[in-house]
Amino acid sequence: MNDRPVIPPIHDPALDRRVKDAGASKTVYALVTPETEAAKHAILGNAINGPDAARRHHLEQFRDAWTGKQFASHEAFIERWTAWAAPVIAIDTVGYRWRYPTAGGSEALFHVIAAYGNRARSETFEPEVHVFAGEYEGYKAYAEACGIAVIEHARADWQAVGRALPANALFCLSQPSAIDGNVWPHANDFLALLAAASERPRMLLDVTYVGSIAEPPPARIAANSPAVLALAFSLSKPFGVYYDRIGGLLCRKAMPTLFGNQWFKNLTSLQLGTALLERHDVFDLPRRYRPIQREAAMQIGRRLGLALVPSDVSVLALAKQDATTDRDLADFLRRPAGDTDAPLRLCLTPAMAEMIGTAGPIAATGDA
Repeated sequence: MNDRPVIPPIHDPALDRRVKDAGASKTVYALVTPETEAAKHAILGNAINGPDAARRHHLEQFRDAWTGKQFASHEAFIERWTAWAAPVIAIDTVGYRWRYPTAGGSEALFHVIAAYGNRARSETFEPEVHVFAGEYEGYKAYAEACGIAVIEHARADWQAVGRALPANALFCLSQPSAIDGNVWPHANDFLALLAAASERPRMLLDVTYVGSIAEPPPARIAANSPAVLALAFSLSKPFGVYYDRIGGLLCRKAMPTLFGNQWFKNLTSLQLGTALLERHDVFDLPRRYRPIQREAAMQIGRRLGLALVPSDVSVLALAKQDATTDRDLADFLRRPAGDTDAPLRLCLTPAMAEMIGTAGPIAATGDA
């Protein structure tokens, strides 16, 4: 007899509809705010009565490609992002000599995982991508698409994992964490264990939720750890610009497959990203919308019979299953699935968008 826990399918149409009718979702969706749309208006300017200064500046950046002037746009954007993120992340900019603009975080993550698989074939070792159970599903999807085995660990076992991770493995970690939307308090200690166990950097650090938390973490994320191979970031979650594809990758070694991104990049997205970083500090929007996050959590929790608590990440909330919780709903929302002690995680974006008046097509960020 198989007594392993039954892990429910990611998608259950009836439960999905029930959660959405309550104003929430299982998938994490980007929240479009008036501040984001104001930045778009500002950079695009007026084209109706003849272009104004903003419109002329926007159009000018696309011209005269033979001069190479466009090369500076991604450098300026990445420099601005590292300064913007500094209150949350400790980054050794000298150590990350190679920096690439990417179409959001997903392109960055995929290229690191694919390059790792290529290195494994070149050096003739068996590649393994390691993750904590309940992490962002993209890591597993990209690894399996590249023919790479994926090993999942319980996050509670992080100390043993950090000491025993194979020397040639690649570990993918999000911080703040996609598992529960909170800053994981042991992340820096985990990085220290990896650094002590091997001189080779083995961590793909995903900081795409930076800009979505309202307060500084107890300690800055140690992206300067020698354990970190590459640092992937995106503005999709902080600013709701999922469909604008604004992100980047900082690497300790060159990433040849991204070499062309120095030229093949979206100038409008980089312009928008830079404007957003200049208009809002790393805590501004999460603090501004924290009361709405709390109200949305309370309303949705009442509709679903859950005692929801806002996560550190501004569009997420958590609940614990108790005797009154609908079991099917709990199984549907539990993260990681199948772990009866794990919290229930859901996204508040639909309700929050309704409250701030931006409800409409809402972009998924990819976290199921």
